[in-house]
This record gives sequence, structure tokens and C-alpha cells, in this order.
Amino acid sequence: MRKTYLLLSSLLFCALFVTDAHAVAPQGTAAPVPPQVFVPTSSKDKHGNTLEKSMAYVKTLQVKNGKLIVSLDYIQWFFGEAAVKAYRQDHPLEKEDYPMPYYIRNSSPKIRTFEISPKASFTLQTNSTKGENFHWNESVNTDTFKKFVLSKGIPYQIPFHVEVKNGVITKITEQYIP
Repeated sequence: MRKTYLLLSSLLFCALFVTDAHAVAPQGTAAPVPPQVFVPTSSKDKHGNTLEKSMAYVKTLQVKNGKLIVSLDYIQWFFGEAAVKAYRQDHPLEKEDYPMPYYIRNSSPKIRTFEISPKASFTLQTNSTKGENFHWNESVNTDTFKKFVLSKGIPYQIPFHVEVKNGVITKITEQYIP
């Protein structure tokens, strides 16, 4: 059963990747290229602000006391050869070749909760289409982002790139998954 699932997933990916991922969107941009490896990072800027960048699944999204609050489950993203290597590390006894071009590691059950800044920017990859192509890197407002996330059903496994400044989310970008 697992082999069949992996084979079908691979075939579906190939069909989607060949037809959609390299397709040119109406505004002339190509599908976003995922990074090879993305793990959560934290640093300070020259003004002493704490800056965090991560990828995460949205676990909850709600308004509390007039503020938009999100709970996130951090993940690690691997693509290409890095995906195969990470998969092998996590599944050393697996005999089958890893067929997907990406691998998501979710090794921590910790859920982090943040306020989303009223000035946050939101970018979606699969919110709308024009013709047969996605509208890549679509900048949307807060209401559209909320509707998009809630329409997928939480917790839906859509990875997002998240940027946090001093504990408040300033930017959220959907990661396109072929």
C-alpha cells in the first residue's frame, strides 16, 4: 500500500511539475523555485531587533481582542538531493528510493503562537488562477489570507515561510508544492 502511494505521488508530482510548475503565469513569471534546504533561523539586526525566519504549518488562525493570532507548527524543508538525504536520515531502514522532489521534516511537536502585525504582508501561490496557470506571488490583504487558510480547513498541511520581528509576524508567504 505504501509503495503504491509513493508511486502514485511521484507520478502525480511529475504530471504537475512538468505541466504547472514550469508554466509561465499570465503576468510573465515562472513558478517559484523552492529552496534546497530551509530550517528555522533567528538573529538580531543592527538595531537589536530579533528576527526569525521559519517554515510552518498553520494550526489555528483566530481573532482575539481585535488582534489576528496564529499558532504555527515549525517544519524543515528539503528539496532535490537534500530531500533524499534528509529522508534517508529519518528512515534509515527504508529500502525504497525516495520518489518525491521535496521532503518535510516535522520533528518537534511544539506549537508557537504569534500575533500577526496589522501591517504584515501576505503572498499566496495557489489562491487564484488565470486560464490554466496559477497567479504566482499574489500579494493579498489580511482578509483574503484568512479566507484562503480557513477555506483549506485547519490544520491543512500548507507550508508557509514566516518572518517574525520582535515576536510579531511581519510576512507570510505560501510555499508552492508541486
